[in-house]
Amino acid sequence: MSTSQIRLEKILEATSKSFDSAQQELGLSEGMQTRMMFEDAEIEIKVQGVGMDAKNRLVFAPVSLSSLSGNDVSAGAVSTIKVHYVAVRPDPAPENQPERNREDVISEVSGRKDIKYLHNILGDMVYEARFQPETRTWTVRVADSKDRTVRILVVNDKNK
Repeated sequence: MSTSQIRLEKILEATSKSFDSAQQELGLSEGMQTRMMFEDAEIEIKVQGVGMDAKNRLVFAPVSLSSLSGNDVSAGAVSTIKVHYVAVRPDPAPENQPERNREDVISEVSGRKDIKYLHNILGDMVYEARFQPETRTWTVRVADSKDRTVRILVVNDKNK
């Protein structure tokens, strides 16, 4: 058994950095997107002497393969820590955020001549605007007071 104690958070940090480095060094062929990522990974650490340090952090003494194969460590005294890393979708990049806000887009649509004309005929209108980051556009649904769709418009996100 190793006489040194290792904090769990330190080994998790080192492993995460290792996965990140391997991810970035994947050889990308021409035409492949860099959005490839590890879906999941798992590590197992054989340890002996699990405990807490003075700051209540989990520490353990790793067990080497040579000590397991010899008589240095009793098999009953060995514990296994399993860590499963699962890939998650990152937060949208700032470039996927709209330049305009929902109120400005609705104001533009409600000020259109055709929408004003429909308002005069049908009365109050209801507006629903959704940003589409893939195309950098807004989809705006215009409905009458009975929630009947009267127009669906696509508006560019770029400011006029």
